[in-house]
Amino acid sequence: MWFITNPQNSYLLDNNRQFTLTDIITQFRLALSFLTTLPAGSFSSEVPEETLGRTQAWFPLVGLLLGLILFFSTCFFMLFFSPAICAALILTLHFFLTGGFHIDGLADTADGLMSGQPEREKIFSIMKDSYLGSMGATALTLLLLLKYSALTVIINQAPPALIIFPVLGRYAIVQLTFSSVYARAEGGLGAIFTNYCGQREWLTAVIISLVSGLFLAGFAGLLSCFAVALYVVIINFTAQRRLGGVTGDILGYACESGEALVLLILAAAV
Repeated sequence: MWFITNPQNSYLLDNNRQFTLTDIITQFRLALSFLTTLPAGSFSSEVPEETLGRTQAWFPLVGLLLGLILFFSTCFFMLFFSPAICAALILTLHFFLTGGFHIDGLADTADGLMSGQPEREKIFSIMKDSYLGSMGATALTLLLLLKYSALTVIINQAPPALIIFPVLGRYAIVQLTFSSVYARAEGGLGAIFTNYCGQREWLTAVIISLVSGLFLAGFAGLLSCFAVALYVVIINFTAQRRLGGVTGDILGYACESGEALVLLILAAAV
């Protein structure tokens, strides 16, 4: 479980010194705790905002761990089931491993931006509403359908390639926080990440993503990296124009839809 406190109380990060291996391991554990339901151990005190924000350097590495779990689970499922059933099981496992953390953001973003409301505050109000609207439900259905269809093809043709879709989905978050500002004046959880994503965090995420894509899927992996990067530019432009920046919901949307984009590219390439 992670906690947030004021950055002045930082105990994990000192910007005036180089990272040690202990710092990296601690930040990775924080990222793991934030993004997944996997055990990451306990922390000795509350986590300052700056420390939590800078953990996003390791978001793609958390995605790589998720991808490896999904890959080895797929190998096991294929001993008993068809690719179609395996794809459904992988989606289910992915949901439980992440706690459906970003699914809600995708639905809220679809409800807000497709509501037809021209005013930002009305869009924000719709996105904060806990009820699922018709646009959000449709977006969720289409997303899961796209992921399921692409996973069926990948599992049948090139299972190792599926490792990279959680990597690049989480890279999409980092690029978006690096290139944008937070939209809501009152702040929010997403503001922690837009405020503390510097060049170091972005470059670390880029390197992990490119190496993972090239090593695990070759040209298709590199193509997926560049496609996600371009896709995030489009998301950022749209969010800036409509809302003046991004929110936590839009970060979730970028992750989920970015994963779907990668799966479609990989399915087309195998």
